[in-house]
Amino acid sequence: MARHAAANDPVCMTEQTYDEPTMAHPPTMRLRPLGAATARRWWRDFAFHSVGSVTSVVGFTLWVTAVSITLSLLIFVIGLFVALASFYCFRWFARLERRRAALVLDGPIGERYRDAPRGSGWFQKLKFMSKDPATWKDFTWCLLAGTIGFAISWLALILWGLVVGLVTLPAWYWALPADANVGLWEVDTLPRALLTMLVGIALVPVCGWLSRLLTIAELAMMRPLLRPSRQEQLSERVEVLTRTRAGAVNAQAAELQRIERDLHDGAQARLVALALNLGMAEDKFDSDPEQARELLAEARGEAKTALTELRDLARGIHPPILSDRGLESAVTALAARSPLAVTIEAELPARLPPAVEAAAYFVVAEALANATKHSRALRVLVRLTVRGERLVVEVADDGVGGADPDGSGLVGLRRRIEALDGELHVVSPRSSGTTLHAEVPCGT
Repeated sequence: MARHAAANDPVCMTEQTYDEPTMAHPPTMRLRPLGAATARRWWRDFAFHSVGSVTSVVGFTLWVTAVSITLSLLIFVIGLFVALASFYCFRWFARLERRRAALVLDGPIGERYRDAPRGSGWFQKLKFMSKDPATWKDFTWCLLAGTIGFAISWLALILWGLVVGLVTLPAWYWALPADANVGLWEVDTLPRALLTMLVGIALVPVCGWLSRLLTIAELAMMRPLLRPSRQEQLSERVEVLTRTRAGAVNAQAAELQRIERDLHDGAQARLVALALNLGMAEDKFDSDPEQARELLAEARGEAKTALTELRDLARGIHPPILSDRGLESAVTALAARSPLAVTIEAELPARLPPAVEAAAYFVVAEALANATKHSRALRVLVRLTVRGERLVVEVADDGVGGADPDGSGLVGLRRRIEALDGELHVVSPRSSGTTLHAEVPCGT
């Protein structure tokens, strides 16, 4: 991992230290113990069933209570209120179970509900929820989790309990009021207890794989009921693509307007002044050479200023260093020009896709600009890492916080990130600094 520190020091603008060994001392490869992944999977299965043994009781109690009270009061108006509350309870329980599934999956199971329009009354909400297939899937899973799920979770825990009991039997067999009977023999001596312990150790893999099969069986019931159907997933994907495409078009239009405004108010005005000074110098060249030289000096200054503004404008469109040397070098150069003390922690592959690098660069640029102008920050930390197949960009400052996530600059960044199927989150509590967290698929 590379770590850089940059500040407005006229002597040394950048300082770099490297935590990883150089190529002259290649890093040693660390091998994971054989079976570590399997053991970790068994532990996650155990945690999944342990939590399920509790949530299944909650689900069964919720289902029985909701159904019995709703049916008994349905002839009254209050029964409709109870039905609406029951639907919300089923939805809450389904969300809890989706997060429980994250113990054995890569993440929580996705969800998609059809909610009533904002401002709708309770009866309108009841109608929308009763027509939503996801509501009845939650209803069904609440029943299955409280019955079949309860049996599966407790069966897995009993299996592990028996194995742990056999393995630890030498430590407590002597405290039993009678000899322990393990099926093939009675444990009344230490040698037999140790033999039982060896049998228990041999049964650990059997118990682990049986627990894995129980997990697969429960997930086979859980997934069809708790995740959106294929059609719903495609519909949601179309909505996301439509929204992000519109956001990308709007961001592009805003970028073109900014470039046009900067050219009109900056470089174009400088070039007009340059042309006027050159024309006046040409008229004064014979009659007043001294004034002509002054006008030429002014024209040269205008030319330099125009070149600087054009260079800054080009850097704002796409900095050349980003194309030539990559994201880490571009961000380091950006931090060197910042008046703040910027620390960079980067752990990146050689190169990323150009669109991804550009989006990450402008996230850092906007964050540093906001920290300089509005946050009254002194220090900024920039982290660039790749997790899985996503580039993660985090920019945190120690300013006053209170940034508006719906501000024009952040909205433009969010549209740029979402156009690449990424996400941008802003955390900015009062008096606690501002943190921008962006994730973009990079396909590394």
